[in-house]
Amino acid sequence: MKRCIALLTLGFLGMALPGLAVDKEVVQLQQNVALLLGTVRELQRSFDERMAVMRTLVEQSSDRMNQFQDRMTQLNSAVADMQKSLQTSVGNAGQKVDNVGGQIQGVQALVEELRVRLDKLSQQVAKIESTTQTISAATAPSSSFGPPPGADPGTSAAAPAPDVLYNTALRDYTSGNYPLSLHEFTDYLRYYPSTSLASNAQFYIGDIYYQQGQFEKAIQEYDKAIEQYPTGNKSAAAQLKKGFALINLDLRTQGIQELNSLLRRFPNTPEASLAQDKLAGLEAEKPAPAPRRRTTR
Repeated sequence: MKRCIALLTLGFLGMALPGLAVDKEVVQLQQNVALLLGTVRELQRSFDERMAVMRTLVEQSSDRMNQFQDRMTQLNSAVADMQKSLQTSVGNAGQKVDNVGGQIQGVQALVEELRVRLDKLSQQVAKIESTTQTISAATAPSSSFGPPPGADPGTSAAAPAPDVLYNTALRDYTSGNYPLSLHEFTDYLRYYPSTSLASNAQFYIGDIYYQQGQFEKAIQEYDKAIEQYPTGNKSAAAQLKKGFALINLDLRTQGIQELNSLLRRFPNTPEASLAQDKLAGLEAEKPAPAPRRRTTR
């Protein structure tokens, strides 16, 4: 920059040499040179200031870039931690699901074992009743021989044993052979209408119709189980399934009344819990009431 100033000065001096005799022109030339030098200095100062500003901006940009890189590094680290945490959570959830599945299988196995035990217990009860009936028949006078106690007097004396007939009907019911099971349970009630398992047989007759979607017939048979055997083993179950059948027939109000009656009659039974669950589900299905419209006067 100084070299440029010197050259400009020499140039102006060279141009002014022929006119050295004129002092006025020399003075003017000197003024012009001084003005030019001032302009150059001003340009130099402005250039230096702008360069300083540029350096400051570059330094600030560099600092911001470094901060951005630091933040990106932190963000990448956080993302990596989140991925590890997510993988751990997913693994734990999968383990929990497996544990729940194992527990469900255990419960199912326990329920199946209980069902088998109940079947065996029912068989034992039926055998005891059969033995009791046999003893009663053996100790009764010879003139009283006839159908087993509790049997229809008009039936044949060759009726199957109650435990055999009931267990056969129950086996066919559980295997899904509903027509044959219906016939066998009907025979059981015809031969042995007063045994402790008669209410079970009546309930299963209604349940066969229920399983086949014949809800009206099912309700009729459930009513028989409720009315003829009010203290029977299946009274609560019959009332529960009657409520379900009414709801399936779109008789919602009657079905709810039946389930509420069950809760009052049998409050601490598994059937009561099922009735509460059904009532809660029906309550959840109710549509929300429409907002009232304001009338403007």
